[in-house]
Amino acid sequence: MNLDQIEAFIYAAATGSFSKAGEMLFMSQPSVSTKIKSLEQQLGAPLFERTGKEIYLSEEGKAFLPYAEKISTNFQDGLSTIKKMDTSSQELSIAAVYSSVSYLLPKLINAFYRDHPNIKPIIYTGHSDQVLKMVLDHDVSLGIVRSLYHTKIESIPLMKDEMLLACHSTHPLSAKRQISLEEVSGLPFILFKHETFDWTLIHNAFERADIKPNVVMEVDSIEGAKQMVMENMGISFLPYFTISKELASKQLYTVDIKEFPTIKRNFDLITNPSNPFNSTTREFMQFIKKRFNN
Repeated sequence: MNLDQIEAFIYAAATGSFSKAGEMLFMSQPSVSTKIKSLEQQLGAPLFERTGKEIYLSEEGKAFLPYAEKISTNFQDGLSTIKKMDTSSQELSIAAVYSSVSYLLPKLINAFYRDHPNIKPIIYTGHSDQVLKMVLDHDVSLGIVRSLYHTKIESIPLMKDEMLLACHSTHPLSAKRQISLEEVSGLPFILFKHETFDWTLIHNAFERADIKPNVVMEVDSIEGAKQMVMENMGISFLPYFTISKELASKQLYTVDIKEFPTIKRNFDLITNPSNPFNSTTREFMQFIKKRFNN
């Protein structure tokens, strides 16, 4: 039994004609007939009933058809996977949360690029849940997200990070080292957009203290919130790694909040074990593991 026989059977069943099946498969009618006869001999059962020039699926043929279609589909899927691994061997497809694309990923790609100058990075951005979905759906090989757990992914820790209350250098808070949560609640506050995980962590911390912040603006990205703080439009919780340069140059300052829980949002590299890697992705994974000692 071979794939040509299976395909001849499937097309003959679909068209109700050996000659039409031959046209679609670029074979002669006798060739199709021969392949199907050979398949029937191997199966030990007739697949078609023949009435003159017309053919109909036999009961055995009807029973075998879904299995034949599955064989053909599985072969095509396997062939597609192999071709993808071959033709895109230099591609490195990554989905990443917005902040990592601005601060973390460029450094990683650049360091990897030094030894792999022919790579072709394909990068998509989104929130952690969107990145997770792209990895689960095999749309990308790798994802960079804020730490999360899912039964169908594997994670490699990349970077530890902490959310800090940041303000502009000319803001009144810049002269203080520590304030109370009540003081924060009276100041213009820039918050991440509803339904983001960052928003949930910060909102829960305020809620536990039974305090409502004075939210004057909501944005859906860390970089957006940072730029608003840089314009002195309010204060905001920002990840340390996104503001480290501004802190060093004293453009921004951070202030501790009394009895406020530490909010850590680490970065992980996630993969889907069911998605095969091409050679470049395998090498990038080795680079990541070596760089982060995993």
